[in-house]
Parts: sequence; C-alpha cells; structure tokens
Amino acid sequence: MNQTVKEIIAEIKQKLDAKGGLKQVYFVACGGSKAAIFPGLYLLQSEAKTFGASTYTSNEFVHATPKELDERCVAIVCSLKATPETVEAVKTANAAGAISIAMTGSMETGMAKVGQYVVTYSNGDNQVYSDSNQSNSLRIGFELLHQIENWANYDKAMAAYSEIDAIIDEAKKELLPAAQAWAAKVKDEPIFYVLASGPNYGVAYSMCCCHFMEMQWKHAVCLHTGEYFHGPFETTDKQLPMILLMSEGRTRTLDERCLKFLNTYAENFITIDFAKINKGRIDPSVVEFFNPVVMIPVERYYVSQMAELRGHSMDDRRYMWKVEY
Repeated sequence: MNQTVKEIIAEIKQKLDAKGGLKQVYFVACGGSKAAIFPGLYLLQSEAKTFGASTYTSNEFVHATPKELDERCVAIVCSLKATPETVEAVKTANAAGAISIAMTGSMETGMAKVGQYVVTYSNGDNQVYSDSNQSNSLRIGFELLHQIENWANYDKAMAAYSEIDAIIDEAKKELLPAAQAWAAKVKDEPIFYVLASGPNYGVAYSMCCCHFMEMQWKHAVCLHTGEYFHGPFETTDKQLPMILLMSEGRTRTLDERCLKFLNTYAENFITIDFAKINKGRIDPSVVEFFNPVVMIPVERYYVSQMAELRGHSMDDRRYMWKVEY
C-alpha cells in the first residue's frame, strides 16, 4: 500500500527528530520537473523558520554535491519517467545519508526503485491538476511546515486543493478566445520574452524551456520582473512578443511595475493574470503558493493553441529520446 504524503513526512520527522531535526531540504530535478518542484521550494524559502531550502539541477547535484548534504537533510527529487541523471541524484542523496523522496510518474520507474520514499503524481492527457507534480511538491512542503513547525495556515492550504481543478477547467474555457487570438498573431515570431516573479518564476521557466523551446522550437527568454529593469528592458520595443505572468501575492507589485512599463513602451505583449483566473476562490493567506499549480497548465494551453495553428505537435522532437546525449 502506497503511503500518503502526510504519512511519509510523519515517518521522516520521527527519523530526523532522533538525529537533531531537519536542517535542509533540497529540491532536485531538471527540465519541466525542475519547474514543477519550484512551488515547494518557494513555499519553504518563504515560510520555514527552522530549516533551509535550496534547489539543484539533477546532474549538478551529482557532480557538485553540496557538502552540507547529510543525515539531517531531505532530498525531494523529481522526474516523470526518471531521467538517468535524476536517478543518479537519488542515489547521491542516499549515499550522503540524506532521506530521499522520489517524485515520479509511477511505481515502476528507476527512481521509484531507488528512492527511500516514493510519491507518484497524476500525469498525461487526463491529468488531475490537484494531484500534479506541482501540487505534490507543494503538498510535501505544507506537510513539512505543518508537522515540524505547526504552520498556522495549513488547513487553509489543504482546503485550496479542492478548488484547483475547477479553476483550471474554467480558465481554459474562458481564455480560449484570447489564447487563439494571441496564437494567430504571433505564431510566426521567432523569439518570445516571458516575465514573472515570485511563485510564477518557475512558470516562466517552464513556458520558455519546455513549451516554447522544447515543444515548439522557438527561442525564448525567461526574465524576472524584478531583474527586467536592470538591463533586459533596453531590448523592449513595439514589435518584441512578450508574455507577462501576473502573480497574486506579495510580489505582484513587481509585476505591476513591469506592466506599467510595457503599457508605455511595448505593444506586442499579453498578460496572463492569476488574480483574474482565481477570482478570490483560494484564501488570501495561501493563494500566493498556488499560483504555479494553476499557471503552468494555463500557459501551456496558450502555447498549445500556437502548436495547433502551426501544425507543429507539442510532441515533436528533433533530438530528445532520438539521439545520444
């Protein structure tokens, strides 16, 4: 019988308490999985008081392993189909004495075989977004905060999961005309800038690296709205296609500053605003952390409209899974 996330964290806490308590959480992955674990990282970096959180790309974790990694650390390692370097990352965590949680697509992957604990998540065409990789990285984070630090907003966070699937389904229906109009306008553009902050920065990474570059072979630049004004904004003009991912939460001020500038000096841009998608359904005390759970499927939905118009399937690849790399 598979353990729930709550049960896994309870067991891990018991082990860690005997060793002096949790010291550090590492979120390890690559590609889309790295974007998917970002919500848990952002949550813990924001809210945890007694332990730290950081992230590594899988192969760097293997080859430049942090010396801090030891028996008081937890490594949350994520990959849908278990890429070779991510399997090695789990082994690296185990070898250092850390507790490994393998987040993966099924109990049959190479990661599931080597992880001390395994969390499988919903994936594929009929994905349940409230049980996605993003959702589960958050769920692990919430349980760590709740069980180790008695985090005050735990119940509100758990209640938010019941809203996720309806919010995304509604957003796809309501945003389809806007997504189709955008796709028709920019489908032949060679490069895109994607801007975001706070909880949505991993969403921007996902949109650029996975959905534009990997799946549509389009050049894409991922920019933080707080960093945009420290060099990159000099490239802004009326023609450059840009997507601003507006967050709901503490960093919205950064996004609003960016929007003000774009309204003045840019023209070929769109905004995808989580606050307008959410419509107040998730409690304000936890809404910030759920931005990416909703925004990744929504931004992918936009790019999929472009794929349809271009006749370029989101599943087409030139190199991935086809050549040696």
